[in-house]
Formats: sequence, C-alpha cells, structure tokens
Amino acid sequence: MAEEKKRVIIAEPIPDNVLIEAEEAFPDLDEEEHAAASPLPETTEELPETEPPQSEESSAVAAIATAELFKKCILPDRTELQERILKTKNDILVGDHCDIGYGLYGNDVVVCEFCKLTGDVVAEGDLRIDNFCEINGTVICNGDAYLGEGVKVHGKLTVGGNLDIGDNVTIEKEFKALGDISIRNPMPVILYLLLYVMTMLHLDNEAEVEKTVNAIISEANSEPLVLPPRTTMDLRYFSVSTPMTVGVNCRLHGNIKAKSVALKNDVTLFGGIHASRRVRIGERTAVHGDVIGQNIRIERGADILGDVAGDKVWLHEDALVSGIIRSPGGLTIGRFEEKKE
Repeated sequence: MAEEKKRVIIAEPIPDNVLIEAEEAFPDLDEEEHAAASPLPETTEELPETEPPQSEESSAVAAIATAELFKKCILPDRTELQERILKTKNDILVGDHCDIGYGLYGNDVVVCEFCKLTGDVVAEGDLRIDNFCEINGTVICNGDAYLGEGVKVHGKLTVGGNLDIGDNVTIEKEFKALGDISIRNPMPVILYLLLYVMTMLHLDNEAEVEKTVNAIISEANSEPLVLPPRTTMDLRYFSVSTPMTVGVNCRLHGNIKAKSVALKNDVTLFGGIHASRRVRIGERTAVHGDVIGQNIRIERGADILGDVAGDKVWLHEDALVSGIIRSPGGLTIGRFEEKKE
C-alpha cells in the first residue's frame, strides 16, 4: 500500500483575551459595495439577439434574487475539501472577486468575474467562467463551456460540448472542443443569473423571488455549493464575510472564519472555527481545533479536539471537549430526551 501523504493543518490557538470582537472582522456587504463589486456590463451587439430586454423594475427584482443566491456560504452534503480540490456532486456557484487556493469539481460550475483559482476546474455538466478570471490549472468540461473576456487558463482546456469564447482569452497549453467553437463575447455570468431567475422562474415581485429562491436552495437534492463574493481560501483559512452552513458527512481541511458557522451531523473538520456570531456543532461532528464564537452550541456525540471560547456555551452531556472551555456568560450542560414512538 502506498504511503499516505502527510498534511499539516495549523489550528489557531485561542488568545488569552479571548472574546470576540464584534462584526468589524466581517462587515456586511451593503448594497452599494456589492453593486460596485459586480457591475452589470452594458449590452453589446455581440450578445444573443434572443436576450429579452429588462425594465428597471425587473432588473431590480432580479438583482435581489441573485443576491439571495450569495446570501451565505453553503457546502452541501458530502462535500470534500481535499488537499488540492473542493469537490461536490452538486452545482457550484462562485461569487466575484474570490481568491480560491484550490481547484473545483462539481456538476455545473459558474464562476463570476475577477476570480482567481489555483488548481484544476472540472465540470461534469456545463461551465461558465466570467470576465477576467484566472485559472492556474487545467479546465475540463463535459458539457458546454463559456469563457468571458480576458480569461486566462494556465493549462489545458478540454470541452466535451460547444465552446463560446470571448476576446483576449489566453490558454497557455492546448485546447480541444468536440462541438462548435464561437469566438465572441458570451453573455456575462451575472446577467446570465439574472435572466435565469426572471425568465425561467417567471417572477415579478420581490416577495415571490425571495420565497422561490429560498425554496430552491433549501432542497437537499438540488442545493448548490455557494461561495459568496470575496471568499478567500488557502491551506490555512477558509474565510467568508457571510454565514456558513456545512451539510452532513462533509470532510474539510483548514480553519474556518465566518460571520456564523453551522456544521451539521457527521462532519469532520481538520482545523478550527472563528465566528463573530453563533457556532453550532452538529451530532457526531469532530473539530480538530479551537472553536470561538459568541453563542456556541455543541450537540450530542460531537468531539472538539481543542479549546472552546464563547460568551455563552451550550454543551450536550454526551459531547467531548479536549481543551479548556471559557464562557463568561455561562456554561450550560444539557440533554435532549429521545422521543418515544
């Protein structure tokens, strides 16, 4: 049997003056800042003629719908953050201005503009990479691929279907497409998402948009992996400015920084957690590092291989903490009685 590669994960220790500083570490993205991060390019003649025109009202509603998609970081069930790649069987949505020190593997993969990825990108379905993104690896797509203006691929490009490619695209090594190749500026990713929400869902008011998008995201079978705008990931940290939810049976490497963190059942995290608000550790979940937050809840069978620090901590009587628990606001040891059928 080949010797397994050793991997060192540095879990940050809890400082002596522990408690969390408010939301300054993870400020909310207000509407103006988000709009500046994802400007909608003007429509050009090179866009498909079938594109329906949008009124100011419909554009605003669609923008709200798109914002809902990136409202929080979502890692669906059975996601694996391996040594070199973030892998899921579901779709992947990556917001703009992200710096991802890993490759991506998913079904349909959508990457918004000005993103940098270090690693290979593999899409079992379609692939859409927006303007001025940089991929330091090989790109493989089994469906149709869309590369926007100024995209750089420092490796090979293989496309099983059709390829739409914009101006000034750089592919350092060879590329191959089994379908048709169109050299033009494809529809920008952010506009594609807006048109999808408005056209495919046939929505015309904000309440209906939010309700429908939330319903789609909440479905376990179709839940996409979502990385919000300005996500940063490297060998030490997985950092987002939004809440983060991690599904069941996930296996992750690295320390997590987020506004709030919810790990569902049977998750293994080789690293620590630092949240400015709530932390919830699900049943039979193992965290190989420290857990820091304001309100912390640790469920039955969880195993924390480090310290726990929060203003208030709720700890199930059957959970384990290997380190020190610091809780100025009070520590509660609790239990849930099993329901009798």
